[in-house]
Amino acid sequence: MRSSSLPPTLRGFEHHNLFWEPRWDCYAVKVKPGDFYVSNSGIVITTVLGSCISACIHDPVAGYGGLNHFMLPDSGTQGDLDRSMRYGLFAMEQLINELMKHGCQRERMQVKLTGGGDMMGGLTTRIGQQNIDFILKYIQDEGLSLEASDLGGDQARRVAYFPTEGRMLVNKLDHRDDQRLIEEERSFRVDVDQHLDDTDVELF
Repeated sequence: MRSSSLPPTLRGFEHHNLFWEPRWDCYAVKVKPGDFYVSNSGIVITTVLGSCISACIHDPVAGYGGLNHFMLPDSGTQGDLDRSMRYGLFAMEQLINELMKHGCQRERMQVKLTGGGDMMGGLTTRIGQQNIDFILKYIQDEGLSLEASDLGGDQARRVAYFPTEGRMLVNKLDHRDDQRLIEEERSFRVDVDQHLDDTDVELF
């Protein structure tokens, strides 16, 4: 039965629109590429991934969880690779620092990963694997607890994450919508690259 009132939204996430998701019998929010969402409400956070990655992180003691959606920009040289990694670090620290603002602790964080698909031979193959290589190294270097992962393959994914439970559900999609998703991710990757040219990303 649909709830008559919207669940509370944390400060800083008011621009996200909650909608009723009858499949899960709760409110949902969709995270777009380059964005993230954190909540301690009984909602579901959704996104669709091609070669992008989503890190889903939950602190079972604090009761908060969150999901991000990121892709490293293209990197043709070692110097560009350094810039690319810098963006990945920013995307992860955004999510982790927001969780820590609400009392979550790194040593309790349970991480689940998905995405990094090979949507099409050539460029996206390299981008998907680059994303996977980055996130696995990041988790290892930071000493975070990787609880589950569903990475790679040649299919897009629809993700549903329940932040208060730390439950991640992944549905592999057929290839009918591949081209649309490839174009969306290509546009996103270009935007990220231009943003890095214009702005110095600061880690905090």
